[in-house]
Amino acid sequence: MEYVSIGKIVNTHGLKGTLKVKSFTDFKEDRYKKGSLLYIAFKDEYIPVTVETFRTVKNLDHLAFKEYNDINLVEKYKGSFLTFNKEDAKDLETDEFYFDELIGLEIYTGDLLAGTCVDIREYPQGEILVVKRDNKKDALIPFRKEFVKDVNKDLKRISLINWEGLLWE
Repeated sequence: MEYVSIGKIVNTHGLKGTLKVKSFTDFKEDRYKKGSLLYIAFKDEYIPVTVETFRTVKNLDHLAFKEYNDINLVEKYKGSFLTFNKEDAKDLETDEFYFDELIGLEIYTGDLLAGTCVDIREYPQGEILVVKRDNKKDALIPFRKEFVKDVNKDLKRISLINWEGLLWE
């Protein structure tokens, strides 16, 4: 079974085992609906959990699972990733991507390697690629057609449109 990360457990909430999750998915309503089967990636194993409740509070998702109803049972999962079975993924359009597919791809402007995508941040204006560069500050690149020329998962690279000042000082 292949798993896709859809969020990171950042903390607990209350005494009844609710977890705060920083989500990486655009499909929260589908992924977190009551009865959905998810997995907590913890110490080289994937622990199955069933969504009991879901709500969003201040940019974090609060999830309670049927299997856990006590803070003492879930506290150990802080820092773990929440995943789902890739076979359960819905088909995306050709220009749509899951966040975990973009993380780790090399970023190029023309033939020059600019860095590696290490994270994706979500803002109301859209998604931002966080690009780790050698011996320089991380760059933030809007994941929009105006800046991204092509995403090639087979070559593991993202090609940017060569805009003056976008990445090079």
